[in-house]
Amino acid sequence: MYHTVIIDDDQLARRGLRRILEQNFKEIEILGEADSVASGLALINEVDPDLVFLDIEMPDGTGFSLLEQLSGVNFKVVFTTSYSDYAITAFKYSAFDYIVKPVLIENVRLTIGRINEIPVLKETERIEVLKKNLNHIENGEATIALPEINGFSIVKINDIVRCEGERNYSRIYFRNGTSTLISRTLLDFDHLLVSHGFFRIHRSHLISLKNVNRYLKSDGGMVEMLDKTQLPVSPKFKDELLDRLLYNRL
Repeated sequence: MYHTVIIDDDQLARRGLRRILEQNFKEIEILGEADSVASGLALINEVDPDLVFLDIEMPDGTGFSLLEQLSGVNFKVVFTTSYSDYAITAFKYSAFDYIVKPVLIENVRLTIGRINEIPVLKETERIEVLKKNLNHIENGEATIALPEINGFSIVKINDIVRCEGERNYSRIYFRNGTSTLISRTLLDFDHLLVSHGFFRIHRSHLISLKNVNRYLKSDGGMVEMLDKTQLPVSPKFKDELLDRLLYNRL
């Protein structure tokens, strides 16, 4: 059972989300609502929730400022937002769940399913990553939060050499020679990383173009990465890959 609060200055949004939760999710018990940062802080301190649905923009501050005023974040956070696509990408980078307004039951169902698998660990650190990614800056380098068994690791996207799909998982390879297995599909990482110079060369391989050593014509087309790993290139991606590699070398 998740003891839950909803913090949003939009009364219609609160009412709609409450109705969806109460009618469809028996594991959710709503303990209260708030319409501002100040009232949200008071509500959280009063009821000690397990789950908070939190609006980003409110009249007296932001959801971030609310979280910063707490002595600790010992609950799961789902942001509700009207933000554009670029900001949604930032939420994904930071491994936070979010619901886009207007709230739809399908999106709530997906979110509830995901939060059941996420432990309440390193919330404060993830919030900082989210704030930085919303501003598109962290010393000039974007970061991404990778879910692990006991929480999340925060890595720089520039440190990722390639991603390899393993069914519903992806193995991430780093410049320092290490790798980690993440419970996200390769398609998820394709969506997240395409704007950072990554390219899907095969149904099982997503690579950083910055880390390609050379292209090999043998065996229908291969790329050799800086770590000397050689990967096959699907024919349907070959022409675009060559164009991208030539462009990146200019």
